[in-house]
Amino acid sequence: MKLFVWDFHGVLEKDNEKAVIDISNSVLAEAGHRERFTNEDNEKYYGLKWYQYFEHLLPNCSHEEHLKLQNRCFAYTEQHLNVLAKYIKPNDHAIEVLTRIHDTGHIQIVISNTRQKDLIWFLEAVGIRQFFDEDHIVGVNAHQKYGTKLDVLKQYLKDKMFDMIVVIGDSDDDLIMGKSIGGMTYFYKHPHRVHNKTKFADHITNDLRDVLQELK
Repeated sequence: MKLFVWDFHGVLEKDNEKAVIDISNSVLAEAGHRERFTNEDNEKYYGLKWYQYFEHLLPNCSHEEHLKLQNRCFAYTEQHLNVLAKYIKPNDHAIEVLTRIHDTGHIQIVISNTRQKDLIWFLEAVGIRQFFDEDHIVGVNAHQKYGTKLDVLKQYLKDKMFDMIVVIGDSDDDLIMGKSIGGMTYFYKHPHRVHNKTKFADHITNDLRDVLQELK
């Protein structure tokens, strides 16, 4: 049996980042800041944690203020889920790939740098919640008490054995996590997005269906 470890944002879903800009700018206005994010900022900071967006936009503000703005964004999101729903959708071929892996009896887990309850909502919003039971949905806030994605993956693996572990992500952090546990790594590059080069990927792809070769 194999374990497939999925990142969520930018891998299993697409277009969530468009909502991030709308929400961030609304929160900035409510907090009295004049600065605003642009679509170009969205491309530049894609993949960062939400508070890190504010670090770049407001370098003279304290870390506490950046975290406060992030928390306001979380609260705003919960109160305005229609903003997210307007944008977010499953990534190309995601449902097909998840279905094939599920039907062959392998295990899938999704680990994302987002809050647990938000991650569950995201999975339901894009129609892929059925592929992950409660024990295989992990929302990680690295700056809080939950540790890193690698921490929670190691904890999950502590009493389990798999023939192979396949990690699919869109950042070096995901790929380094995969290498740290001896996994096969896939660097997913969205067809319409520029990605930095990486030395941690066994495979680089812009089509999730390439992951299905691990079923052979």
